Formats: sequence, structure tokens, C-alpha cells
Amino acid sequence: MKKSVLKKPSDIKDVFGAFLVENAQFSKGKYDMPVVRSNIDELPTSLFSYQKVGKKKLELQPKTALHFYVYDYIFDGEHGVWNALIRGTEFARGFNLGKLEGFDCIIVPDFSLYMDMPVEWQIWNVYRSRVVAHALQELGYKVIINVRWTDETSYEFCFEGIEEGSIIAVGSYGCSKERIDRALFDNGLEEAIKRLRPKSIIIYGSLTNTAKDILESNHQEYMVFKSDTATAMEEFRHGNESQ
Repeated sequence: MKKSVLKKPSDIKDVFGAFLVENAQFSKGKYDMPVVRSNIDELPTSLFSYQKVGKKKLELQPKTALHFYVYDYIFDGEHGVWNALIRGTEFARGFNLGKLEGFDCIIVPDFSLYMDMPVEWQIWNVYRSRVVAHALQELGYKVIINVRWTDETSYEFCFEGIEEGSIIAVGSYGCSKERIDRALFDNGLEEAIKRLRPKSIIIYGSLTNTAKDILESNHQEYMVFKSDTATAMEEFRHGNESQ
């Protein structure tokens, strides 16, 4: 049974949201990340963007996962998912738990990491991802753990707190424009397989031939879902061809 909100202590001014990690276990690594594991029964067969929730009537296929592979300002910030959970508030014009209803599972919000972002900020965004995963599970939701990295300097913290053998999701959308971006994604994917030994990997976006080789050479189970942009472009091209 899903809860409407996590219980926030009334006698303590918890500005850090420590209550969100109540009942959590923490990693034995350097960064004390909450330990999380995907708790889904079956893999999704379709993905639906958080950006579209509320903009159109939901007619969801069975086994649809909600994803947050969108610009951070759409799900983060003053009225975003983090502040909603930490304040125990549901924003009418922002994040509220009602937006999660109807989906079979939730891919944890993809708080961005950038190469030019201070390392402390990157660690904070990884931590928030783990906390949100734990909090949503405490609320009764099924979640899929999202993984994000930059270069090899992020490897010591970006995989921490994810149980080995879990199902994970990664977003490759926007990582294939430049050669260096493709290399960073491919290298991180290989490292994720090595460190996490995931049961399965859900990939939102496209794959390079190198990434496919990495997955297949490691006998890694995976599923690829085209980005919304790629799907829209295909529909546009096919629509023109039919006219």
C-alpha cells in the first residue's frame, strides 16, 4: 500500500531531509550512500516521460515505466521532486505523488552530472538519486535505479550504493553528439557492468557500435528504448512518406 507522504519529525527542524533515509542501510565505501536495489517484478515494455504527465490524457500500455530523462529544471528546483519529498509537500504546479500514479514503476530521477560541475556537486546529485530511490520505495513504489557518470574520476562515487546484480537504467540521449561524449559513455557503461554486474540494463537513447560490443562481449542483458525525439522524428518521416 502506497503512503501519501513520508513522516517528517514535527519536533525537529530537519532541513537536510535526514528522515528520508530512515530505515536505509549505507554503503561501506567512502561516501556513505544509501544502499538501493530495483524492486520491480518484470522489466517495462514501454517508457513515458515525466515531462508529458499532465499535458495529455494518460493511456498507458501495461508495464510502463515513468522516466526523468529530461532537463533538470522540469523535475528539480524549488517545486521539484527533491523539495517535495524533503518538505513533505505536494506542489500543485510542480512535483506531486499523483504524477506517479498509473505507472508500473519509476526510473529514479536523473539528476545531471557534467564534466565542468564541481565534484562535490556531482556527489550531491548522486546522493540525491539514491535518497529518492529509497524514499519512493518506502512510500510503496516500484523503482528502477538510474546510473549517471562523467569521466573516470566519477567512478569512485557514481556507482556507490547500488547493490550488485540489480536492474539499472542509463540515459545515452545527448551522449553521442561528440566523439569524446561517446567515449565517456562507452567507458562508463563498461565500468558499470564491471562494478555492478547488473541483472539487466535499460537504456534510454541510442547505442554506438562500441557500446553494443561492450554489452554483448560481457553477455549483458539489456533493453534499448528510443528517445522521445528519435521516435517523433521517425513518425514525422513516416508521415511524410505516406502523404
